[in-house]
Amino acid sequence: MSTCRLKKCVAKASASILPMSHALVFLTMYVAGGLSVPVLSLMLIARGATVELLPISIGITLAVTCAFEVPSGVMSDVLGRRATFVASMVLQAGAYFFLLAGTGFATVLVSSVLRGLALAARTGSLEAIEIDRVLGVNHEGGARLAALDGLNGRLALLETAGTATGGLLGGALAALDGTYVLLIVSVVCLSFVSLAGALVVFPGDVRRAKGRMRERLRSELVTIAMTARCRGDVRLILAFSISAGVAMVTLETYWQLDLLALMGDSWEWVLGIVSCFGMAMASVGSACAMRFGGLAEEFLRGQGRRALYIILHVSMLIVLGALALATSAVMFVALYALMYLLLGTRSVTEQTLLHNATSSKERSGMASVQSVAIRGGGVLSSAVGSVLVPLVGLSGVWMALAAVAAGIAAPALFGSRIGMHR
Repeated sequence: MSTCRLKKCVAKASASILPMSHALVFLTMYVAGGLSVPVLSLMLIARGATVELLPISIGITLAVTCAFEVPSGVMSDVLGRRATFVASMVLQAGAYFFLLAGTGFATVLVSSVLRGLALAARTGSLEAIEIDRVLGVNHEGGARLAALDGLNGRLALLETAGTATGGLLGGALAALDGTYVLLIVSVVCLSFVSLAGALVVFPGDVRRAKGRMRERLRSELVTIAMTARCRGDVRLILAFSISAGVAMVTLETYWQLDLLALMGDSWEWVLGIVSCFGMAMASVGSACAMRFGGLAEEFLRGQGRRALYIILHVSMLIVLGALALATSAVMFVALYALMYLLLGTRSVTEQTLLHNATSSKERSGMASVQSVAIRGGGVLSSAVGSVLVPLVGLSGVWMALAAVAAGIAAPALFGSRIGMHR
């Protein structure tokens, strides 16, 4: 593709920007989700979990999400994406509200189950509406990829900005109230604000004939299964997503505890700032992917985004293992920030590859399949981590689970290289 033609594609993609009202709904949703990010492990411990049981509670959330991801995604495609999103916000509010009812591990477990259901229902619902809108005016190859880069980049920027803002506020609320009641109430309120916003600004779901619902559900499941089995980008993405799930849940579960071990418990107030810094680096990564994805496609002769995706994934696993070598808080935070920079760049590239290879009618369902792969990797991380922590300590977990993630990615990487040379 010539440079002139590439610039036209980028310009066309930039014209398909998110409406401001839609962007505000996404932003509010991400702020609500980000409030608990910097203190999730500490909050669960304060409400009744223990260090030993913490991986189990997080693993339950992931397991429930895995179990309901595909059914909720298919229902979103068939029954309605806005309705599915509304249900997810109700479940999210319920999950946090339940933590106000009391303390104890049973309370944490019930909340974990509800959080898992909320995450499953939310996956790909509103995003699918926006992707269909953008692709409706961008049909051709170059314009299609540029449009996907632009939209996915903007969604990623909103996610990182919202999560960073939520993390900063969440850290402050946790410092003000060690019982986490203020934080929990804030999550509940913002969840309902997101729900109301979606009802106001997003188009209503198309009603479908009830008599054909079972056939539609069966047909979509068959189509998704056939797509997932095919060689190419979808298969590569699903395999790498399992590996990424191991890496991301390892980071989310243990970074707070490891950083405090290096700094001291009196520095808990810094966690929100560090989380915000990580999200800012993810935003930088997303912006880089938006800007340079098309250039990679041009200079690497049609394999640009795939090659970039592989490089980013391998680099992410190397940085995860390197966290074990951090001997100071500054070094740990630097590696943490680099991890999020790679995650942000990787996410936009991954979503562009996935949505380019997926048809509109199965978009939410395939997003759910990918999410199952990520959550499945997360469940594996929680299960292995709960065994390893007593044996190797926090520092040993980083390299061990990075090796697990690399072992999962290696066959997909080898198969991808074969496919590229055929």
